[in-house]
Amino acid sequence: MNFFSHYVFFYSSIACVFCRRSHMTCDEGRPCQRCIKRSIGHLCHDEPRPDAKKVALNAGENKRPKGSSIATTTTANNNTTAATINMMNHHLNNSNGKLALTFTSDSMGDELTVINDFLEDISSTHNKKLNNSNSNHTTITSSKDKFFLTAADPQDGKLEDRLNEVINAKYEAGFLKPYNYVSGYARLQRYMDQHMSSSSRQRILNVMGTFRPTFRDVAQALTDVDLILVEEAFERLLLDYDRVFSAMAVPACLWRRTGEIYKGNKEFASLIDVPVEKLRDGQLCIYEIMEEDSTVNYWEKYGNIAFDPKQKAVLTSCLIKHQTKGVVMPSCFSFTIRRDKYNIPTIIVGNFLPIEIQP
Repeated sequence: MNFFSHYVFFYSSIACVFCRRSHMTCDEGRPCQRCIKRSIGHLCHDEPRPDAKKVALNAGENKRPKGSSIATTTTANNNTTAATINMMNHHLNNSNGKLALTFTSDSMGDELTVINDFLEDISSTHNKKLNNSNSNHTTITSSKDKFFLTAADPQDGKLEDRLNEVINAKYEAGFLKPYNYVSGYARLQRYMDQHMSSSSRQRILNVMGTFRPTFRDVAQALTDVDLILVEEAFERLLLDYDRVFSAMAVPACLWRRTGEIYKGNKEFASLIDVPVEKLRDGQLCIYEIMEEDSTVNYWEKYGNIAFDPKQKAVLTSCLIKHQTKGVVMPSCFSFTIRRDKYNIPTIIVGNFLPIEIQP
């Protein structure tokens, strides 16, 4: 008795385009289970195969004399290509050239629309080749088309190379942009104009003038893709400090080099009397919670070691503003600079220990 006689295996006679490309078994579902597991179910579709009769006809034609085989093979290939294009259009387009399906998410609909347009470009290119076999036509795809196809099926290779390939395609499509530090410096400028004396402003500007040449030399060689990879490293550091801050009993927070606070623990939120949620995504800046002299002191010490790889930590003191009562609290203050691979300060981590002054 055959062991497999009681089992029924359901395999699709036509594999989807991604299963066929990877030489993997496909099921009858659309999207198939393999595409669903790879999170590309919305891109899953069939890639029709030539008719068995046409394949047999082509095989028979190969036995004919060479003089007649060229014309017969050309006709068979033309019919196969036309059938492929018609089936793509049948599955993806309705009579008006729009998608027949509706989507809860507009972005998903837009994504499939772009892929639909891409396939239409392929169809038109095939038609041109049929009409003029001697001319060479190249399919020009937009950057968005390239990103969707790259994300769905990146080339084989190391994980880092594949990640860089997807990031480059996403950047070229306009979906990734570096962090806008210009707005951070503009925010600092507005704060200094409104809340600080001219002498304090001048001292801070002098500090920025000292490290500006070094910063300019490094920044000139960086591309937008490099800055995007730096921003990715910044996001990973934020996740790491989630665990660090949750285990710390010392008031602490971290901010960007322009001063926007992006993470803080509950002890620091309690110290300055704000909700923890306000210590995220740059809602507060480090210079907004310090008294003016302390702000100037911080910028001067930061400027002295900002681009010095031999130094990264400073121990000093400051006066912190209580955000509700409006009083200032003396604190022991230390900060550590975390730099990226280009030696540019990415994150500054600060610890604060309030000092109780005895009467």
